[in-house]
Amino acid sequence: MCVNNNDVVYLSVNSIKLPLFFLITVVITVVTIFIVSALLPSLDLIATPTARLLANILSLGVMIQSAIFSMLLIRQAEVNRKNSDNLNAKAESFRNFQFIVSNRTTVEFHAHMSISRASQRYVALLKENLDFKFYMRHNGVDFEHVKANLDEYSFLTVRIPLKLVVGDELGAVKFMNFSLDREGETHTFIPCCEDYQGLILWNEEKQRREVSVNLILPKGSGFYNEKTVTPFSKIKIFLSMHSTLGVVVRGWTELYFTNPLKRERDGSNKYHISSSQFKISGLPELEGVVGWDDIKRKKDEV
Repeated sequence: MCVNNNDVVYLSVNSIKLPLFFLITVVITVVTIFIVSALLPSLDLIATPTARLLANILSLGVMIQSAIFSMLLIRQAEVNRKNSDNLNAKAESFRNFQFIVSNRTTVEFHAHMSISRASQRYVALLKENLDFKFYMRHNGVDFEHVKANLDEYSFLTVRIPLKLVVGDELGAVKFMNFSLDREGETHTFIPCCEDYQGLILWNEEKQRREVSVNLILPKGSGFYNEKTVTPFSKIKIFLSMHSTLGVVVRGWTELYFTNPLKRERDGSNKYHISSSQFKISGLPELEGVVGWDDIKRKKDEV
């Protein structure tokens, strides 16, 4: 692993300063002792107050030297600890980076998107259990009113085929925002609860994965009419893709349609995805682990 050159210089300078100071203080102490030892006999100061004063000064100097040396030892230990924590944080971030790069998952939406009325079986289960984990509501709808008055709302299902572009396994797809453009007007849907995620289904007939998004909107809103072809020009989705090993990739994708391809007998509309693009909104990270930015911030604080 690469180590910052500044850290190496910092450790080297401190490792040189400490023994050098100790050597200087020892030399000064020894010289002082020899001077005092040479002066005392010549001045006939033994057992006099002046001799005791000189002895006390010498003892004080030795004590101060020992105190300063001990403080330097403590300071050096603190510097070594901080540098060790710094290097450990770098090593941890590097290991996380390697794991993230090897286990991230990215998907692409393609082929044909379909919009239809939600299955009455699922709507009945929703009314019975009030479990909104797989539902998104129109941005202008109050969630509490939805729970208390489900009969006043319509339920739609959007299915979009997806394929893995990077990675081997997809654990979950979570949507934060789902917007559809129709005739110059944008209809935005937001999750009904914090742990919302799209349903990942396997289409046995087409042999492909599909993500299913259930939408809640007021009856009579005119957003979708199953008796006619409903034109949508673009969908913009803010989402996060979670691999089975917990690596999260966040970003947004835009899907463009020329016009509805056809209307099925069951009232569903199919749209050909003519263009799609995906952009990440930040670096991938591990779920429940300190992010890359936090690790760098901790290093800077040290």
